[in-house]
Amino acid sequence: MDRARGRAYRQRAPLVADLFPVDTVEQPLRTVLGDRDITFVLKRTRRRRTIAFSVDGNGLVVFAPWHVPESRIKCSMREATDWILKKLEEWSDHAPRQQCWADGEQIAFLGRSLRLKIVADAILVPAVLLEPYRLQVTVADPGSEAKIREAAIQWYRRHAARNFSERIAHYASAMQLPVPDMYLSNAGTQWGSCNAKGQIRLNWRLVQAPQEIVDYVVVHELAHLTEMNHSKRFWTIVQRHFPGHLDARRHLNEHGHWYLDI
Repeated sequence: MDRARGRAYRQRAPLVADLFPVDTVEQPLRTVLGDRDITFVLKRTRRRRTIAFSVDGNGLVVFAPWHVPESRIKCSMREATDWILKKLEEWSDHAPRQQCWADGEQIAFLGRSLRLKIVADAILVPAVLLEPYRLQVTVADPGSEAKIREAAIQWYRRHAARNFSERIAHYASAMQLPVPDMYLSNAGTQWGSCNAKGQIRLNWRLVQAPQEIVDYVVVHELAHLTEMNHSKRFWTIVQRHFPGHLDARRHLNEHGHWYLDI
């Protein structure tokens, strides 16, 4: 999840409207944090109100409002030095996932291992779960890992939508909240988000994790319907409805990169 810092910045209205408006600009930069020379990507957007940081296997990305000076951005980075260096170190220890998409290989689903059964047929049908723990994938070319992966991910997304919707309905009732609209996310670093409209987005890749990990993310995002922050009150809500949230967060910190790298 992103670490956001700093206050919101007002954006001045341009005196002359842009003929060719640009909403996002990305710029590769370097700076020194602690005793390390850090390369990062600065991503400015017109809609962003705060400075935020994201770290994954590709490195550090800094998100900033359009008109914030670079000196203020680097000041915020220095204030977050310990967090940034810790996350960069964690990701440097993560070996790339070597997922093979072929007959007999295994993939994860709700904490279990499914073995792929590849069927060659020109008439394509959706992947189907067989017992015990086999996922049958039909493709025209059984040697195409890209096509097998594509079919398996379509299956993941269908079951993620069903599972997440059921868990949101369950916990929304327990938390005495209206059931929000849910959308699947394809984010590269976030497991979930909740916006001001009360809409929740959950990363479909989360369906690889055990059910209790899915439930934690569901409760986390539902809690944002009451507290749009990570204050003490927010974590009190999470603790009340999901007492094992610390273990779940630890699991995602340790294994989340593997789920994301698919």
